[in-house]
Amino acid sequence: MGALDGIRVLDLTHYVAGPFCTLLLADQGAEVVKLEPPGGDAIRRFPSSFEGESRLFLGLNRGKRSIGVDLSREEGRRAARALAARADVLAEGFRPGVAARLGLGAEEVRALNPRLVYASISAYGQAGPLSGRRGIDPIVQTFAGIPAEQGGGGPPQLVQGHFLDYFTGALAANAIALALLERERTGEGRRVEASLLGSAAALQQGRLVWAPDREPRENVRDLLGDRLARIYETADGHVYLYLDVDGFWERALAVLGLERLGEDARFQTFRGRHAGRGELVPQIQEILRGAPSDAWVERFEGAGVPCAKVRWPWELFGEEQLRAMGMLREVRHPGYGPLRVMGPSFTLEGLPGGSALPPPRLGEHTGEVLQEAGFTPGEIAGWRAAGVVF
Repeated sequence: MGALDGIRVLDLTHYVAGPFCTLLLADQGAEVVKLEPPGGDAIRRFPSSFEGESRLFLGLNRGKRSIGVDLSREEGRRAARALAARADVLAEGFRPGVAARLGLGAEEVRALNPRLVYASISAYGQAGPLSGRRGIDPIVQTFAGIPAEQGGGGPPQLVQGHFLDYFTGALAANAIALALLERERTGEGRRVEASLLGSAAALQQGRLVWAPDREPRENVRDLLGDRLARIYETADGHVYLYLDVDGFWERALAVLGLERLGEDARFQTFRGRHAGRGELVPQIQEILRGAPSDAWVERFEGAGVPCAKVRWPWELFGEEQLRAMGMLREVRHPGYGPLRVMGPSFTLEGLPGGSALPPPRLGEHTGEVLQEAGFTPGEIAGWRAAGVVF
């Protein structure tokens, strides 16, 4: 049970941003139907250490039903329009103009269903000189300047893990929820747009501030990509130590046995410590190599200084904190057996959230979904034989 129980979502997205958006909706009780083309969502076939569909697909598409429809065929487009006519939300991830060419654009389907919330998720937005350009997470990261800042003064570095995609999906899901709330007041659906470029700008709102009367544009920097707080090597691995902010600095010096640095006037402000990081980092690093990571985490956390051991993502499956938060879930896949997955990303008081549905096999629910939309078993069988659905 969730806040979106009874809400029907037609999911025409692929890759990461759109599927994460609809996953968030499914976790709050929405009925999500994932419409897949011949061959399925491309991320089913992405490289993975798992001998089956990729972990990326399995993690992003639990809680959904899959139908296989060839939208290049008029009968397939007819089936999609029928599903849109009874949906509350349609989410699409095509480049601008493609959905309209398929007869599934916002104006066309909202004419059939004025209450429909129509969400478009794209790389560069729905208008403007770059709107038609192909773009994926690392491409838009690079365009937006993120790798240059991540390099910390060295070579540019991408942020791994599709973080722009995930943030875009979260923004889209939030906008959809707001549009559904607005529909309760007006009775009409709204158009919702989210983009990777918009997300890249939003994630840098604390960085992208410019006073044109006071500084050249090329001087705009936040200076926090290369700081005293960083990952340090230990005797058996690495830790991230957050020690450059006032208060944490003094406590960290006591743990490190470097109290003398606290008496140096150059290092008594955050900005002074930042300016002197070239002198400070080697001294801190030398000491941290003298003990293992777990020991340092215990000492620093005991002193009230944020510190974490560098770990692998798979270690989260044994993390009691995630278990206490209700994030560790298990679903049973018809082909792979039990799958341990991450559960709902947030909670609402009194509503458990999450879905017991496993990630679907390609076209697993085609027949039942089309029958729910009013098509007869005979029509569906004929379409299967013709390759329109699968």
